[in-house]
Amino acid sequence: MNQAERYTRLADFVRDRLERMAQSYPNANHDPVYRWEHTLRVAQYGQQIALAEGADVEQVVVGCLLHDVAHFDPLESYKDHGRAGARLSRPLLVDLGYSPAQVKSICYAIAVHVDGKSEFEHPHTLEADIVSDADNVDRFGAYRILQWCLPEMGDFSALARKLRQRVTQLEGYLANNPLETATGRALFAQQLQRQVTFFKDLIAEYDLSRPPVR
Repeated sequence: MNQAERYTRLADFVRDRLERMAQSYPNANHDPVYRWEHTLRVAQYGQQIALAEGADVEQVVVGCLLHDVAHFDPLESYKDHGRAGARLSRPLLVDLGYSPAQVKSICYAIAVHVDGKSEFEHPHTLEADIVSDADNVDRFGAYRILQWCLPEMGDFSALARKLRQRVTQLEGYLANNPLETATGRALFAQQLQRQVTFFKDLIAEYDLSRPPVR
């Protein structure tokens, strides 16, 4: 089985499982289309970062494709979905022909991508850092601008208040970029700056929504 065939098997597995779990456990936050599209973007960012950082590109892409496979599972804590995803992924990775060392490394990257914790011992890896970085880069992408604005679209005053707080948060991330790789930090900074600029422009427009004083 070649790399393209493995990627296809993995993608089919993740997409089908997200759809099935969203149907089995309906929740307002369970949007399988968004989660699947997020997964694809994370894999793209992961590949980009891995190439730039000299990491094992296939391990990173596979970890990215599988990182949210348990996102809709009924878990005690949201933070557990990485570890649950690693458990779910292991049999498929074995079936796809990855070596025991590759399986363990990929599962480690999936397990730790949320909070840095795994259920098994493994040396920390560059590939794990990249899976986490790629996830965070997409979490602050352009689409998230819409997600932040939509709930208050009918109330500009409420939106402006919300965005003032969000800009403070984002500027904090810009000042203390938390990502692990140089390439990830650069991509993350681009995402943050786009949001800060747009949100500040919206706030400025709201501040103009008053009669001239003279």
